[in-house]
This record gives sequence, C-alpha cells and structure tokens, in this order.
Amino acid sequence: MSGGMTRRADTGRIYVVRANGSVVINESHRWYSSSTVQIRPGDTIVVPLNAEHLPLLPLWQAVTQIIYNVAIAAAAVHSF
Repeated sequence: MSGGMTRRADTGRIYVVRANGSVVINESHRWYSSSTVQIRPGDTIVVPLNAEHLPLLPLWQAVTQIIYNVAIAAAAVHSF
C-alpha cells in the first residue's frame, strides 16, 4: 500500500521492526510472494537503500574531473 520499492532499494536486506521493538528478518528474500513473516498492527517494514549503488551524475563528474586533471598535467609537461 505504500507504493513499493525504488530502484535503489536493497531487497536482500528487508526486515520488520515489531511494535514491541523486536526485529524479524525474512530468510526467503522474497517479501512480495512467499513471505513467512506475518505483518501485525504497529509493525514497520524497513527497506534499506543499496549503499553500493553509485548515482550516475557524481560518477561521471568524478571521471571527467580525473580526465581533465590528466589533460592539464600532460599539457603542462609538454609545454616545458
């Protein structure tokens, strides 16, 4: 009912925090089909972000910065 998971969701690490504070981890890694976890009133389903996912814009900014620095260094060496 919340709208589902985003592309950056780490679907292999989903867990439920019960209203009493206990944590339940599903062993099947398939929450949407064969989940054995019963969701109760007050429970919170936690879907962490995939920390290994690197957004494309910062990646390409870093790559172009490195290429620019190498080109400037090569031009400086070539000018001597």
